[in-house]
Amino acid sequence: MKKRPESSDSHSPIFRSFGGMWGHVHFIGIGGVSMYSLARLTLKLGARVSGSDREDSDRLRDLSLLGAEVHIGHSAEWVEGADLVVYSQAIDESNPERTEADRRGINLISRSEYLGMLMLNYSRRIGVSGSHGKSSTTALLDCIFSRAGADPTTLSGAELPIGEPMRLGGRELLIYEACEYRDSFLDFSPTASVYLNLELDHTDYFENIDALKRSFSKSLKSVADFAVINGDDPNLAQIKEGAHCRIVTFGSGEHNDYRYSITSFEAVGYRFALYRFGNRIGEFSLGIPGSFNLSNATAAIVTAIESGVDIGIIEDAVASFSGISRRLEHIGTRFGRPVYYDYAHHPTEIEASINALRLLTGRPITVIFKPHTFSRTKALWREFISSLSMADSLVLCEIYPAREQPIEGVTSEALARAIGSSARFCTDREIIEYIDLHTEGTIVLMGAGDLENIRKRILKGS
Repeated sequence: MKKRPESSDSHSPIFRSFGGMWGHVHFIGIGGVSMYSLARLTLKLGARVSGSDREDSDRLRDLSLLGAEVHIGHSAEWVEGADLVVYSQAIDESNPERTEADRRGINLISRSEYLGMLMLNYSRRIGVSGSHGKSSTTALLDCIFSRAGADPTTLSGAELPIGEPMRLGGRELLIYEACEYRDSFLDFSPTASVYLNLELDHTDYFENIDALKRSFSKSLKSVADFAVINGDDPNLAQIKEGAHCRIVTFGSGEHNDYRYSITSFEAVGYRFALYRFGNRIGEFSLGIPGSFNLSNATAAIVTAIESGVDIGIIEDAVASFSGISRRLEHIGTRFGRPVYYDYAHHPTEIEASINALRLLTGRPITVIFKPHTFSRTKALWREFISSLSMADSLVLCEIYPAREQPIEGVTSEALARAIGSSARFCTDREIIEYIDLHTEGTIVLMGAGDLENIRKRILKGS
């Protein structure tokens, strides 16, 4: 027997958007993190939800228990009776459900368009943008505003400390990740927006850094109230022209409106002071590793201050924040060696994570890395060689293709050869034996692709 939807609020104005009331919303790719969260939110708002994904997962089983009709595999028949069909970026135009929805004249929109429609139901909307750190910053904002009693609804790209990638709160405040891929964040209408950093990425879509800057600049123009921008980032400094909202800068540099400064190092993390226009306004304890998290935390703190949250509440929330899954996450040991799990898949993230782990553990670093997409690996080839060379030992897995086809000459074997003797390409079967016999120190699994089977096998040696 299926449970009832998470709310009986069937008269939500959300389903009157686009000129009609949508009683049945179908999600193609419903098992993805973002789509799962949107499906959960849609259930809470009282609509009938159905969806499909190519394979079964815990998320699909959870949605089924909550009242959604879920299907394994893709078929034209699954869209029968739907008023609205939502597809993720991973779903191309040849998908049979997209094709059938188009043939039947069913309203068909992307995930970002659907989120853009949903968010209009919230009075305040805080989006978090940037090449790195969006999920961690979103999670800390959720922690701060929850402690302040704001009852936020939060949509993250990773699991929050509560064990889900979303918090289904009230209708006053929405906190969400605003991803730049395929200009997704241009579908959103934030009242406040955070800009953490800007580097070349998603090279299957953005031709160069200038194209990415133009996209960020367009997104900034949609912010209604204020934007919190990393003033130390030279690329972000170039997107501010033409902004219609109030600009607030943060960083470690003296030129910023808000400046942070480390006061002491703790066993894991930092204590740091925050200054506003040169005046000290508070001191914070951040209990997660990685100096880059100081910048992320400051962005969240400044956003909360500018939103009117009491500084004492913010200090307590930051001190209680334990980080999120798969972000320098300590997951166990293998024969006494600490094992970490990290989402780093861009050269800048890889370098930052290796530096953080070397400082945290004081041991040699063995990296098991699964490159994510052929286009990113090709476009940032030299940068990957430089960052991955920082590992004392490196094991490269097959490239995770995601939505892409292979590119000739772009392989993990070729990348290992370019890096040199510290690097070794291994099949999944070879990895465990190789790291046991030929490496030492801290082990870290890195990448945005599926590393779950490798994680399980490594921890069997605990």
